[in-house]
Amino acid sequence: MSDVQTSAGTVLGVSSAAPATYDAVGFAALTFTEIGEITEFGEFGREYNLVTHNPLSTRRTVKRKGSYNDGNVAAQLGRVPDDAGQAILIEGRDSDDSYSFIITLQDGSLSYFSGQIMSYTNNVGGVDQINMASVTIEIDNDIIEVAAA
Repeated sequence: MSDVQTSAGTVLGVSSAAPATYDAVGFAALTFTEIGEITEFGEFGREYNLVTHNPLSTRRTVKRKGSYNDGNVAAQLGRVPDDAGQAILIEGRDSDDSYSFIITLQDGSLSYFSGQIMSYTNNVGGVDQINMASVTIEIDNDIIEVAAA
C-alpha cells in the first residue's frame, strides 16, 4: 500500500511572534492561530536558479546551481475577516515584520517557516460563489520539516 495521503485535514497556522531559535524547538514553543476556511494552497519549497557558462573549447553549456528561493504559499480562503487567523493575515499584510507559520498535514507531520505576508485580497465573485480571499506569503527562511510522531 502506498504512503501517500490526501490534503484533507491540512491546517495552516500563523503567529506574529518570531521563534527564539530558527529550528523545530524554537517554532514549537510558539502559539499558532489556525487560519480558517482555507480551500487550497499550492506548491512551495526551495528552487535554485540556473547558472550557465559556455566554454568555447567544448561548446557544451556547463550548468550549476546559483541562488535559491524557498518560494511562497499562495492560499485561497473563504473570506471571514473576523476569523482570528485571517485577522492576523490582514494585520501582517501592512507590516514589514516576518510572521511564523506552521503547516500540519493529515498524518501529523509539520512544516515550520517564517514569511512576509505580501497580500490579502478579496474576490466577491458571482451570484453562485462564496466570497473568497487570497493571501500570498513569501517564505524568508529555511522550511523546517518534522516527521509525524
